[in-house]
Amino acid sequence: MLKVIVLLFISTFTFAFSSEKTDGFSGNFDLGLNYTQNIDNILQFNNVFLANYKHKKSAVSLNNNISFISQTGKEEMLNKGVQDFKYSFNTNELGADFTFQHLYDISRSIKRRWTTGIGISYAVITSDIEKARFGISALREIETSLEENQEINTRMSGSINFTIKLLDNLELISKNHYQPNIEKIGDFRCKANLTLRIRINSNFLFSLNNTFNYDSFPKLEIPEIDYQLINSLSYTF
Repeated sequence: MLKVIVLLFISTFTFAFSSEKTDGFSGNFDLGLNYTQNIDNILQFNNVFLANYKHKKSAVSLNNNISFISQTGKEEMLNKGVQDFKYSFNTNELGADFTFQHLYDISRSIKRRWTTGIGISYAVITSDIEKARFGISALREIETSLEENQEINTRMSGSINFTIKLLDNLELISKNHYQPNIEKIGDFRCKANLTLRIRINSNFLFSLNNTFNYDSFPKLEIPEIDYQLINSLSYTF
């Protein structure tokens, strides 16, 4: 209980992009507090570092997200994390990207998962008030469970992302992914993220986030559905 009380008083941070820049470096360093309902009620303390470099139509991003997990009725702290590398080439409407990701998640019985992907996207709306982009990618996964069982899967990933500027300092952001296994009928994942973001000033953001995950074939004794609720304050540069 003491751990919970201490964490609740920590300022919370999450993914947030700094104001758009034509070229150069940008990013954020965040600390955060997440709540997840899965097998147990789980409280997560996060450390996130995101760095972007943009030059003309090319962009490179590095992301490191580590979580320390406190589960109901358990004294031992677990951990999970994800590290991403992404290269993208974008015009005003069309985009292409290459991604490489390492993930581990004890709460979902994933010891490690390596994923590589290549995809394209198309921006259907690019106004200052509204933005919408559709994308499709091919993914290759190598996943090892806590029991040391290994799976190799090939997936397609379809995405629909949009941003609506409600006020000068208020944005609504939605990111949605559908990832079917092309080698196994009925095996698919869905992920939906909805964020309400309030800009306090040029460097600080406050966000209300909700993330929903569905896996049609989770690990044994892991539920198909889980979600996260995140209140966040982020510093960007």
